[in-house]
Amino acid sequence: MNFRRGDWIYRVGDEPQGLYLVESGLVGLVLIGATSGKEHFLRFFKAGGFFGHRSLFANEGYHGTTMALQATTLRMIPRGTVLQVLDRFPRMMKDVLVVLAMELRRCEAQHVMILENQILSRTAQALVYLKDLHPEHRWTRQEISNFCGSTVSTVIKALAELESMGLIRQDGRAIEILKRDELIALQDRDL
Repeated sequence: MNFRRGDWIYRVGDEPQGLYLVESGLVGLVLIGATSGKEHFLRFFKAGGFFGHRSLFANEGYHGTTMALQATTLRMIPRGTVLQVLDRFPRMMKDVLVVLAMELRRCEAQHVMILENQILSRTAQALVYLKDLHPEHRWTRQEISNFCGSTVSTVIKALAELESMGLIRQDGRAIEILKRDELIALQDRDL
């Protein structure tokens, strides 16, 4: 299955059809804010990753929408096949539980980060995380703001501040991290 940048893979409420494996590209899991209508990225999936499993195993409609953030190729393992494999090889269920537990821990940590950190720190953390996740992707200001729970204009100001501090360099849409350790250190500061 091939998708172009901006194509939806599934939408909130759709019934799970299977487990999606990312062969190439980058996919974002998006939740639309109930009151603001703003897109918020919950997770990202790069080559080698998989998604759609939470709703598949919970036997409920998708809680979010997935979108290709660049040209993406996926494989989909049908729901019945996934469930048959897990029935046939119960030890694999342990691996699935480990993945789900790790995702929950990461989500909880991200929630605390959002609650505790101010925008400069959140933008710095988002940059480090997103550039580590997919270094070649040219993250848009919209994608960065959606990930760190802010507005595009606020993220643009934060990026300008980070650039004036000598921590990053911007060239059009490209963002280069110059001082990664100092960006990481911002999470411990109360700016």
